[in-house]
Amino acid sequence: MKKLGLFLIVLMQSAAMSAQEASPSLAPKQDKNILNHLDIGVNVGTTGIGIGLAAPIGDYVRVRVGYDYMPRFKFNSDFTVETTSGNMQKIIDKWNNIDVDKKVEEMRQKGYDIDNYPDYKALLEKFRDVKLHDQVTMGIKPNVHQFKFLVDVMPFKRNKHWSVTAGIYVGPSRMGDACNLDKEKEILEGVMAYNELYIGFCNGTYTDEIEGVTDRLINTGIAGFRLGNFEDGDIALMVPGEDATARAEMHVNTVRPYVGLGYNTHLSKNKRWKLNVDAGVLFLGKPHIYVDNIYKIDKQGGASYWSDKGGKAAYEAWKNEQFENFNHDVVRWNNAKKGFDGPEELGIVHDHVDMVSDLHDIKGKVGDMVDLVSKFKVYPNVSVTFSYRMF
Repeated sequence: MKKLGLFLIVLMQSAAMSAQEASPSLAPKQDKNILNHLDIGVNVGTTGIGIGLAAPIGDYVRVRVGYDYMPRFKFNSDFTVETTSGNMQKIIDKWNNIDVDKKVEEMRQKGYDIDNYPDYKALLEKFRDVKLHDQVTMGIKPNVHQFKFLVDVMPFKRNKHWSVTAGIYVGPSRMGDACNLDKEKEILEGVMAYNELYIGFCNGTYTDEIEGVTDRLINTGIAGFRLGNFEDGDIALMVPGEDATARAEMHVNTVRPYVGLGYNTHLSKNKRWKLNVDAGVLFLGKPHIYVDNIYKIDKQGGASYWSDKGGKAAYEAWKNEQFENFNHDVVRWNNAKKGFDGPEELGIVHDHVDMVSDLHDIKGKVGDMVDLVSKFKVYPNVSVTFSYRMF
């Protein structure tokens, strides 16, 4: 794109200089006002700040090339971390008060050899340094910079102030992104530690042989950002990625047609300084918000589904190898010999889920963000350009 913009600028400059230095046989082109002037200008507006060149193609047409850039400002918004059962506060209250050393010593006094469970012990150690919270602050940043090629038509013979404009803007597909602030990484590490322990409990890695796990994890659910529902009604829950981050990206079309109206006037008696005002719309196409690390939770299971049983009674049934209809959140226990009829996968994570097209019933601040982005099929352009005629 940079090479394209540079080529257009050089082409216009070369053509204008050639017109000035042309032989008498080319003089009629000067008379026809073809590339015999070159204006350089700066603009500011809803597409950012920019710079551009403009030259006439006859008495009624002008072409413009330029580049617009939106400064990379950032604004923050808080999003809720929750479990599919809605018991996040219960988890926070219990896990943030864990005394790791006391817990390990108590288990040893009761005869448990904690050193035989290194993974579980390592997870407990994580809670010594990280804490759980139910709010994570995300930084949202636009990413708008684009080249433009515009054609202005002045339809009135006696009034060249007004123009009709058509053209294209070309820029990167990714127009914005959201990511947790660096200071929130510790919180997401805590969520990851909880999820690792929860999944280990559900798929049998950790059982009630480790005393206290059952009471804390039964009927709680995986923790993350509840985004909405898939088309079939299943819950979409985003969990932190392997680097303890949560991200989303907004994408639109790379090529964006533009139509608008313009008004221009001279600011000096020698007509070298000009003012141009544009008002129009860019057609961005259907926007998309892509997210990764999405669990697809069974809509019937919800946070925890244990056939017609629940709570500790369900856990006892599971411990006694009564596996009928076991479907605990993201973890699907598969044991055909025990009569379980379900998928074999344990916790499939879906990537590149489009929150605009793939999900619905999105509530809260996440829903507000998606509703706003969905309206960006067209983007308004209002800009003011100050230009100087070089020759």
